[in-house]
Amino acid sequence: MTKKDEGRRTEQNQSDSGLKVTDRRIFRTDGRLRSDLPDEADEGDAKAPQGSDSGFEHRPVEEPEGVDFTMLINAMAQPALLFLGEIPRPGSEQGEVDLEQARLQIDMIELLRVKCRGNLSTDEDGLLDRVLYQLRMLYVARSGPAGSTG
Repeated sequence: MTKKDEGRRTEQNQSDSGLKVTDRRIFRTDGRLRSDLPDEADEGDAKAPQGSDSGFEHRPVEEPEGVDFTMLINAMAQPALLFLGEIPRPGSEQGEVDLEQARLQIDMIELLRVKCRGNLSTDEDGLLDRVLYQLRMLYVARSGPAGSTG
């Protein structure tokens, strides 16, 4: 049997099995856009839900048991309070002020707020706003001329 005959036999076996191969690449090997794309409406494949631009499925995510968003915010705010001198350092009776580290921690909480926008409940959003406001006010108080002396 020649290679040509083997190729025909393989094509015939594939067509008999009902297997259909469709090239869905939108670009050619030279980088140009293909003009001969198959019509997606003719194919019976599952499509992304209407209104889904990204192609990702949006599913509700359950929070792990025993923890919630409030605990996360408190865990992130605690180091900021430590760096602002509101909480004494472990093993010490006094708080020490490290404004650069406090600013970094406040910025990380702000980043969390930006990344979670639209995914928080009203209570969680309010908590985040209050914590950020309080931390920023403490930061301003500590960074001013009067705050640096006491």
